[in-house]
Amino acid sequence: MLKLYHLSNSRSQRIVWLLEVLQLDYELIFCERTRNGEAPEWLKDIHPLGKVPILVDDTSTPPQVLAETSAILDNLLMKESLHQLQPINSANKQHYFYWKNFADATLMPNLALKQIFSRMVDRSPFFARPVMKMIKRSFDRQFLNPTLYRQMSFIEQHLATSVWFAGESFSAADIMMVFLVEALLDLIPDSQRFSATTNYMQRVQRLNSFQAAQHKGHWNRTEHQVYWSKTWA
Repeated sequence: MLKLYHLSNSRSQRIVWLLEVLQLDYELIFCERTRNGEAPEWLKDIHPLGKVPILVDDTSTPPQVLAETSAILDNLLMKESLHQLQPINSANKQHYFYWKNFADATLMPNLALKQIFSRMVDRSPFFARPVMKMIKRSFDRQFLNPTLYRQMSFIEQHLATSVWFAGESFSAADIMMVFLVEALLDLIPDSQRFSATTNYMQRVQRLNSFQAAQHKGHWNRTEHQVYWSKTWA
């Protein structure tokens, strides 16, 4: 039996969606956040770093413990070799590997910096908060905002000529990218101008597997939208 340790409204939602797409039997174990919004300490008993997602396969002896979204995804796709979540066409395969790795290697670090600086402001002592706001604003305007805007434009350019990230068929690259794309659309003030990306998100939201994963994973769309929209300035 597969057991997925999961935080609601986190990137581990991608593995919930993957398991739904693959139609695998699994147990979803919700982890309550600490007061600071972090994963609970007891997760370190499952994996030393204590970060979700963590996937445990009890059918192996000893049980196999997997962490890191991309590693879990690659491991499951290797076992489910008949499932067409990886394109065969060489041109589509090139796009597949690029976007699957772009998600966490290029895009996520900048989104994570947005999170870190917002938390630094929120958690600063009252007397230090104005200074932290000035530092955040300067870093945002000089580096983060232009970088994220450029990355959003790059995604828009690709999706203007491609139905899915790896071509004409849905793939695991979409699973890796979609929640980060959703964060960008919520984050950037004039995101409505990115029509191809908005249309892409609407296609994703119509997928039965996506809807089932959001229901099972307790995804709160409003909470996600509010969280990211306030981190831009």
